[in-house]
Amino acid sequence: MRRAPEKLKFPKLSGLKALWTRRLRRTVGLWYHPHYDPPGLAAAFQLTGLLPDRNPLLLGKLVERGIIPRPFVHASPLALFEELRLVHPEDYLEQVTQPATLQRIFGYPVTEDEADQLLRAHRRAVGGTVAAARAVVAGEVEIGINVGGGFHHAEAARGSGYCVFNDVAIAIASLRKDGYARPIAIVDLDFHQGNGNLRIFARDRSVLTYSLHGAVWDPEAGESNLELLLPPGATDEVYLETLKKTLPAALARHRPELIFYIAGNDVLAGDRLGTFALTPQGVLSRDRLVHECARALDASLIVALGGGYSPLSWQCTANFVSYLRKGRARARTDWQPDLRSRFSEIARSLEESGGTGGDSGLGEEAELLGDLGRLTRSRQFLDLYSEQGLEFAFEKYGILPKIRELGYSDIRLRTELADPDRQVLRLSSGTELLLELVVGRTDAPAPPWSGIPRDFRLLNVNWLLLQHPRAEFSSHHPRLPGQARPGLGIAEDVMELLVQACRRKELDGILSMPSHYHGAAIASRWAHFLDPLREGRLLAMRQVFFRFHLWSASEIVQQDGLRFADDTQLRWEPAPQVVPVSATMREYFESPAYRARALEECQRLLKAGLHVTAAALASKRA
Repeated sequence: MRRAPEKLKFPKLSGLKALWTRRLRRTVGLWYHPHYDPPGLAAAFQLTGLLPDRNPLLLGKLVERGIIPRPFVHASPLALFEELRLVHPEDYLEQVTQPATLQRIFGYPVTEDEADQLLRAHRRAVGGTVAAARAVVAGEVEIGINVGGGFHHAEAARGSGYCVFNDVAIAIASLRKDGYARPIAIVDLDFHQGNGNLRIFARDRSVLTYSLHGAVWDPEAGESNLELLLPPGATDEVYLETLKKTLPAALARHRPELIFYIAGNDVLAGDRLGTFALTPQGVLSRDRLVHECARALDASLIVALGGGYSPLSWQCTANFVSYLRKGRARARTDWQPDLRSRFSEIARSLEESGGTGGDSGLGEEAELLGDLGRLTRSRQFLDLYSEQGLEFAFEKYGILPKIRELGYSDIRLRTELADPDRQVLRLSSGTELLLELVVGRTDAPAPPWSGIPRDFRLLNVNWLLLQHPRAEFSSHHPRLPGQARPGLGIAEDVMELLVQACRRKELDGILSMPSHYHGAAIASRWAHFLDPLREGRLLAMRQVFFRFHLWSASEIVQQDGLRFADDTQLRWEPAPQVVPVSATMREYFESPAYRARALEECQRLLKAGLHVTAAALASKRA
């Protein structure tokens, strides 16, 4: 018996008038549940540099800005066993309750508690796709969007690639069981081939499977009705031209009355697991084309998000939802993540209170935060903070509270400022060193082809150590090359504090020299290599390693396990990597010239046969 739908809780939204809400057409419904984001999976994503919290970020911004009113966000029900059994055999459903099976699917060690969390998350996501499909068929909404789902790697009796159950296949099977017999199409625009759907619907002529992708997950998965493979570096123009030439015609021949759209945003340039080069505008044009095809056929649309965990991924989904709600298309990229938004607000409050002197109620804060117009002074870190000012900022930004939650007390902060080009900050608890940061100012010339007439002004992070001396490495958090102790889990917070410092100092970005592959891979969530050829090398390595977990990939690189077809090795070489802060720095990394050079290098390395050696593969299987 199906449970009554749960009610999701949202903070009250000021300015959203009841009258305005009633006037909105009930065209788009969203399905979501907090269970979509299990803590165990978030920890694994953080370790690999992927964005773990795209769902709450997306939903929070849509509701906050009034694009999707709260009444149109539905709690995803937990998929029932009889629904899962419509696609997956009972012995497989029993297997996935075992941590060992989930460890194979997710690629990292899973405890029993985490296994329950992961299964609950996937059952909720399946329930979201099923509920959205039923609501669309019943005419309750015109477009149903599951803020999750798109688990297209799950076959009937085997899961892989973070996919335990195939939500789209289960939704289709549920509709068929309910008596829905009309033609259906699956439009899969995730970067990776949807091998699960290909196998499940290989002999079902009532379901069209269309896929445009850049990586074949399983060469023997079976043939789709139309399956297209594009090379690395596919641009907006190449991608959209291929889509326009093939998708409308395929849908016109099949004439579906229901379309399941897997809107994977791992097609974006710089995605951690993809090598296409689409811009946010290209992704929005892709999404619009799918929607326009559905409207031309008078077909209903169910959307599942699929892959894509870069910082721009959820913003592209927000653009798509905004277009569906308002009928206007704008490829926005200014949907600030919560952390940066929070840090920016705190930074503004620090500046404002810093200018009010002793009346601010914050004691010495005016002196602590410094005068932005002055040159470097030996008594202030980054010409902004005294030691007490740093302690105040670390407290207000929430960094010290996080460290205390790990059991550390009597935290002391010390600086060494004698050399303005090598300023040192240390945090300790007793004799235990927790944080050591060495920074200075540096300039880097802009390449002649960039057209930028000046050098980049950068904050140079010469050294950053974040360690948890009381923690131990485990199978869940193995030792990465170069690590002596596990991390504190505050790297993103420290990075955001430095971003705010760069903004106040009017610097272009934060420069570092990652000494290991995993450091660059994790930082690539925010940063790019200054040299586009180095960026292309990282993209090629990510493509080769897309089936490996970060710690395995980093060990393979460390052990010279990457080679080309001619048996020459590809070794890791540190190079300047920059977190962009200024508009000039962002425009440089987003420029067509930079992207073209990076993607050409990526393609060159892949065409040269870059691969993991058989010996390295064997060592990982052992």
